Amino acid sequence: MKSKGPKMTAVPGPAGRLMATVEGDGGIPVLFVHDLAGDRSHWAETQHGLATLSVAFDLRGMGESGGAHGPFGVEAAVEDVAAVADALVPEKFLLVGHGFGAAVAGAFAAYYPERLCGLLYVEAAGDLRQKPKAEADAWLENFSEAKYGAFHEHWLAPLLLEAKETTRVLVMKTLRTSRREAIAGNQESLFGHDPNEAFERFTGPTHALVAATGPETLVAQRPTLSRSVAPHASHWLMLDSPQWFHGELVRFLGRCKHGH
Repeated sequence: MKSKGPKMTAVPGPAGRLMATVEGDGGIPVLFVHDLAGDRSHWAETQHGLATLSVAFDLRGMGESGGAHGPFGVEAAVEDVAAVADALVPEKFLLVGHGFGAAVAGAFAAYYPERLCGLLYVEAAGDLRQKPKAEADAWLENFSEAKYGAFHEHWLAPLLLEAKETTRVLVMKTLRTSRREAIAGNQESLFGHDPNEAFERFTGPTHALVAATGPETLVAQRPTLSRSVAPHASHWLMLDSPQWFHGELVRFLGRCKHGH
């Protein structure tokens, strides 16, 4: 049985204070990394259902964390993960990343493979370096100071088509509280990120949970990556299908246990 309820704590990060929620006790620890316009609240229900120790935190410049001036991007976020892991997760852990957080999780696995007992991608993008530069630049232009105000309310609409109303409300709330500079910097870095390095460096259990399987996704570009496809869920699987997500996560934790 779980012995500890959620506890908020602050961790000194490389760019400022990182706010984290710690829940549960024992077992294989799980560390969660949120997406671009999210914060640690996106993992609250998932954490609440886990019997093991779990940690979710706000990346720099997001949610309640400091570091509003950056630097931002995948590499910077890896430093945040390392700071939180050093402070709160002393042993090997399962790293779970959603969207941008999935790229961060992969990069962390490439740098610190010895620290992980498993890697779980949630709705991970594929290799965006293949995008034509003009296309990438046009997309990033939307995140400029001049355009962001008019653009940001519509940005996530396509991703929210299948979402439950409660999911939509939470995602729009965290979008509005997320700093434009952090979103823009993190978004831009994805176009230079190589997701293949994780597969070369980390040989432990790796799995993907997805709603989308289109050509730009990691699962489409890596057919050998094991995956579970969520029924009727938006990009925010853990919010739309919490029971399904919990079951898949617990099943993968079992693989991590046997894999090491």
